[in-house]
Amino acid sequence: MKRLGVCLCLSLGLFTWVVPETPRSIGWLAPLCARAEAPADGALLESAVYLLRQSMTVDRRGTHNVLLKAIRHMRDPAARPLFRVLAESEHPGLKIHGILGLAELSDPPQVDLARIATIEDPALQSMILTAALDDGLLDLDHAEQMLAWGDLPAEVKLLLAVRLLEAGRFDDVEMLRQAMDEAKKLGGSALAALLLTQLGDSAGPAYLNETLDTSEATDRDAVRAMLLQTSLRHGFDRIGEWALKLAQHEDNDPYLRLLALRTAMRFGQPGATELWLKRYQDSDSAADRVRLALTALRVTPWVDSTCFDVLAQSDDPLLEAIGTAGSAIVDGSDTAAEALARLTAIGQPSVNEWVLAYAREHAPASQLGGILVPMIVAYRDAPPRAKAVRLDEAVEAVQVLYERSPETAAEVLPTILSDPETPTLLAQAVLLGLVRTGSPKAVSVIDGLEQIATLSHPDAEALVTLLLARSGRAMTDRQLETLSLQARGGGRLEDSLRVQAAWYYL
Repeated sequence: MKRLGVCLCLSLGLFTWVVPETPRSIGWLAPLCARAEAPADGALLESAVYLLRQSMTVDRRGTHNVLLKAIRHMRDPAARPLFRVLAESEHPGLKIHGILGLAELSDPPQVDLARIATIEDPALQSMILTAALDDGLLDLDHAEQMLAWGDLPAEVKLLLAVRLLEAGRFDDVEMLRQAMDEAKKLGGSALAALLLTQLGDSAGPAYLNETLDTSEATDRDAVRAMLLQTSLRHGFDRIGEWALKLAQHEDNDPYLRLLALRTAMRFGQPGATELWLKRYQDSDSAADRVRLALTALRVTPWVDSTCFDVLAQSDDPLLEAIGTAGSAIVDGSDTAAEALARLTAIGQPSVNEWVLAYAREHAPASQLGGILVPMIVAYRDAPPRAKAVRLDEAVEAVQVLYERSPETAAEVLPTILSDPETPTLLAQAVLLGLVRTGSPKAVSVIDGLEQIATLSHPDAEALVTLLLARSGRAMTDRQLETLSLQARGGGRLEDSLRVQAAWYYL
């Protein structure tokens, strides 16, 4: 969902940058090098420093973004000097990482409004504020305070208004009408119209129906999709009537029609379920029926079982499983976890992606083990062509399980790791999922498992070492050597983890 913030900024006429520039000073490294124990291998220190400097070197592949996100993910107070340098950078992308990095290390985590006030570029302000709001680094009181700034660009005010209206703390119709009339981009006017619609002002629906829908702008459909996605994310339920109209219009883009139908169903718009049933019954395309089934599945927490009862009667195994699982969730049945496990076993990537999102956001904690453990171990019996996808799903399932229920994770994951039938790659996926939680306590899951064969593999040892380093526990000479090996690039860790190894080494 964080991509939506970028879509909003693009629709408002804001943009990203690719200006190559690297901060001149690397003085921020001095405290790190000073605290590192004098290494026997000077090349190791040089390699670690080089990797950290690379995180500040902008390239068109975005390597610096990957590395800086990894450093921010550690939430290490020792990174403040780095983030201060980045926050003063002239490169917008580096500046964003610096300001957000400092915000994440503050107590409580909060962006520095004084620093944001000095930024003259509205595009940069908007990108920072969008990211800060997404990450919980700007509370509503401060958002209201910023909205009162007289010189705040209209585009930025709209982004703040979205969050404040969601919380019931915004009702400035005049500001929105002015923004709708004066916005330089179609997306800005349309977003103001969406907010006016949610506030019950007639100018909003009038703009959507009479101006946006009749526009010949090349980005019209992208803007309409952005409005639907914004409504879904922030619960703007008064968009339902317009969404249903888009879904009914046969000339609209098929993707837009499905998104509009999903939006109308999500907000209980009369006629939406009937339209879904008609589309499903009239379709003779298996692919279209799967798309409609996914549309219903994505609004499961907010609809009744009508659509799922129809799907459950299908002869198609995937559609039947979606119907059975959807009905179980809607009915609050104890069989929901079992039904979802049966659904994910089919291995349809889009369905499994939704199940992971459902587990993260909606599933009762008591059902998490039943939903996620089958996804973790599915790699064992997956066909060769599906193993890579199953492995990625296992990593995310472990992360979701630990973040939502550490107790359940501590109960079931050691069993998986100690099972002699667990493949080495699956064990590494479990460890990687724990690493990605960012929790210093995640290492406790593997306590007492150090002698398990799958954890003795060099790649698994590297991940165990990262868990130990993050926890602050004392490390053996072998573990320190493993950490240094990763910092030198001698292992097979991805760059985001290797830069963390270098950081911990320093």
